[in-house]
Formats: sequence, structure tokens, C-alpha cells
Amino acid sequence: MLYRRALLQELSLSSGASLVILIAIALVTLFVRLLGEAARGELANEAVFAYLGFSLLHYLPVLLAVAIFIGAMLTLMRYWRDNEMAIWFSSGLSLGDWIRPMLIFALPLALILMLLTNSIIPWAANKKDAYKTELLSRDDTSMVVPGIFAESQGGERVFFVESLNPLTGTVRNVFMQSRDSGKLGVVVAAEGMQKKAEDGTRFLVLSKGRRYEGEPGQAEYRIIQFDRYWIRLDPVEVKTEARKQDIRQLGTMALLKSADADARGELAGRFNVPISLLILSLLAIPLSYVNNRAKRSYGLIAALLVFFIYHNMISVTQSWIAQGKLGLPAGILAAHLPAIAALLAFYAYRMRMKPLTLGLRRK
Repeated sequence: MLYRRALLQELSLSSGASLVILIAIALVTLFVRLLGEAARGELANEAVFAYLGFSLLHYLPVLLAVAIFIGAMLTLMRYWRDNEMAIWFSSGLSLGDWIRPMLIFALPLALILMLLTNSIIPWAANKKDAYKTELLSRDDTSMVVPGIFAESQGGERVFFVESLNPLTGTVRNVFMQSRDSGKLGVVVAAEGMQKKAEDGTRFLVLSKGRRYEGEPGQAEYRIIQFDRYWIRLDPVEVKTEARKQDIRQLGTMALLKSADADARGELAGRFNVPISLLILSLLAIPLSYVNNRAKRSYGLIAALLVFFIYHNMISVTQSWIAQGKLGLPAGILAAHLPAIAALLAFYAYRMRMKPLTLGLRRK
């Protein structure tokens, strides 16, 4: 029908625009945070964009659910504000007739969210962990950031470089402190760069500098002046077998077979977001009512309150499931039944008020 096609088209445009804005805000926030970690030497420079993608994918289900709710609210509020809703009601439609096109729009997106939360995001979490392990296994100089003191993975060396030429890989004004057999060694050099031997061994070659070596607390130090100083760079061995796998990396089938409370809490989180998308999209229909005579929308305030209460209820019940206070079915019902009850109450209220409103308009 005509009203369904018009509604679906405008819902797609409004929700798409809302999603783009939310993703842009999330990208800026995450990018600033990751740049801060890179500036402090906690994250390698080349890992910033990879971590940005992994983090955005983690938040994408919530952003998509919020964008659908905002898009539905904006679309239907415009219908009320421009009196289009009154025209459709006078043509024989009721408030319940908008449920079907809203579900036609929201249900495929809920299925996409189900795929994201149960398949793609756990896969991405595994990839992020593998990438993190690869970063930890790199040589010490991969964490060097100009102007920042950087400590090696084993804690045996501290590096500082004043500047770095990204084209040649040459660093200038190098400071390195190392500890070997109880002796403290300090190396200062005018410049340095990495070189790779024929057998694949990597070396840090420092030029035109000095090495000061001695024992802390003793006055005797040995000073060595050099033109070339070669330091072998061995990759750090990361013991992956000792690391506990993150619950977010497990597949849905593994979570279903697990009796751990944390696994049930993670499983509830994967199903809560798609369910909340459907409920929020239906809540937008009665909450979008605009009183043109008062030139204000109390439904918008109610929508904000309902959204925050609903979101907090989902978080609280998921936490209770992870703590073992609630079972998985009871926790999911406790999160969504109040929202469904509010949905039915809002529909009953608006459908009761609709004939009175239409009668006033006919007079």
C-alpha cells in the first residue's frame, strides 16, 4: 500500500542518516582515545586503525538499535507535525496498522544484528586478540614513539628517541638504558636504524655514541665510545597457553554448552540487542505523537525516559545473570517484559485518545 512504501522509504533515510551521525561520533571518540594510548606508548602507531575498526564493530549493534529508534521517532513525529497522520486516520487506518510496516522494516535489521552479535563480533574479537599477540611478540623498537620513554616487553630496556624519519626509519638522538647481569648500561647515540642480516636476524645499529656501564651505587663506570654499536633484537615470546580466553571470543554454541554464569551473561547480551531493536521500533509509534495545538511533544521526553530506563534494565539484568542471581530465560524476560508492558500501555492510551482527537478535528 501507499502508506507502507512511503513509511519504509522515509524510515530508511532517517535511520541511515542517524546511523551515519552516530558512527561519526563514535569514530571521533574512539580515535582520540586510541591516539592518546599511542602517544603514551601503550599502543603501536600502526595498530591505531586496526583497533579503531575492532572497537567500532563492537559498538555497532547498539549504535544500529539506537539509530533505528531515532529514525522511527523522527519520521513519525514529522507525520504528526505535518498532519499526515490525521489524514491517514481519516482514510480508515488505525494506530495498529502501522505495526506491520514497522516490523517489515525492523525485522531484517534485527536478524542482521543477531548475525553480528553471534557470529561476526566473536570472530572479530578473536582476530583482535591474535593481532594483539602479534604486537606483543614484535621486537622492542616497534613500541618506540618519538618524544616518549618506551619500556621493552621484558622490562629490561628503556628507549627514548627525539625524532623519527618514517621514510628511512632512521631515529636521531637515541637514549637507551639496559640491565645485564646486575650491571646498568646507558647508551646515547646521534642516530640509529634497523638492519636485517642475511639469516633474518634483526639488529638495531647505533652510530656515533657512547656507552656507560657500571653497577648502581658504585663510583666505577666504564665508558665506551663507538662509531657503530650493534644490538640484536629478538622477538618477544608470548605464552599464549597461559592466557585465559575472553568470554566474548567464544561462539554461541560454546556459550550454550557452558555452565558458567559469565557465559550465560554474555549469551543474554547477544540476544538482548536484537530484541530491544524490535521493541524500540514499535515503541516509536505511540511515543511519536505530537500535539500541534500545544506545539510541543511530551512523547519525545517519554521516549528518552523509556529508552534510558530500558537500556539500564538490560544492563542490570545482564549483570545479574553473569553473577548467577538470575537464570538466562528469567533474565531475558525481566529485561524485556516491562518494556513490552509499557508498549501495550502506550498503545492502549493512544488508541483510546484517537477517536476524541479525530472528532475534534471534524468539528
